Amino acid sequence: MADQAIYTSLDRRGKSGYHLVARSSGVSEGEATAVARWCPSHDGLIVDVANHVSVNFHALPGGRFALGRTCRGRPEYSGRGGWQIYTHVLVLDLETLRRSGFRPFRIYRDALALGYPHYRNDPPATLPRLPLLSLSPGPDAPAAARGPSAAIIDSVVNQINAGQEVVVTYGGDRGALAESLLERVEPGKVLTTSFATSLHPSTVRPFRLHIVPPSANSAALSV
Repeated sequence: MADQAIYTSLDRRGKSGYHLVARSSGVSEGEATAVARWCPSHDGLIVDVANHVSVNFHALPGGRFALGRTCRGRPEYSGRGGWQIYTHVLVLDLETLRRSGFRPFRIYRDALALGYPHYRNDPPATLPRLPLLSLSPGPDAPAAARGPSAAIIDSVVNQINAGQEVVVTYGGDRGALAESLLERVEPGKVLTTSFATSLHPSTVRPFRLHIVPPSANSAALSV
């Protein structure tokens, strides 16, 4: 089972702009505050031909973990232009991650198959807890995700295993690249490797691994 929360821009119950608009009863106040701090707001998502969503992951106070899917919603209701940014977060315990073989993307794909994190324009304020699949470790990521050179991949993985922060630029499917990298990270390190694909880097969201398009950060490691 997993708790869930939704962070987006809605005019609801006297609140407007970006805030936590929905959550299940098991999400604590501390977890809710942390989710709101880590989620992107207006213009935080980078969308291109190969990438329409962001997958992001980070630890929460109390020992649980947030696995988020960020996408565009409808045009911003506030009139400032652009698109609503919508993040649906699954709140996972350590045992769930262990059963997945410490592969957040295995849980992510199962959640998508069950229809959980897709966009809803008017979600209820109170969300139910969600059953997950068996989450036994699945097969390796598709070979198409392994386009970058082995030397570059090894360099990134070594930096992650050493606990360093890494920003990688990549023009292809950044979710597939993130999954390929995390498969090579030591299982114990996955829990401390917060990551985000296709989000603009920000000091308020200190992800350890950022994967962005080449135009977003010329000083980053390019694959």
